[in-house]
Amino acid sequence: MAEINIERKKKPMWPWLLLLLVIIALIAWALYEMTNEPDETEYEEVPATGMVSPHTAPLMTTTTYNV
Repeated sequence: MAEINIERKKKPMWPWLLLLLVIIALIAWALYEMTNEPDETEYEEVPATGMVSPHTAPLMTTTTYNV
């Protein structure tokens, strides 16, 4: 009688590698966000002088032509 060798199919490894890469990416992003200091620039307000500076030229000019 002939002997039949039965081998189990090997499961693919790439889904586990993809999941591992996603987890590593999430951990790296979380560490970056926790250690990254925000670029907060403090601006000093200019004190109001109460003076108004006039404009020398008009802000908008309109012309109408009658034809």
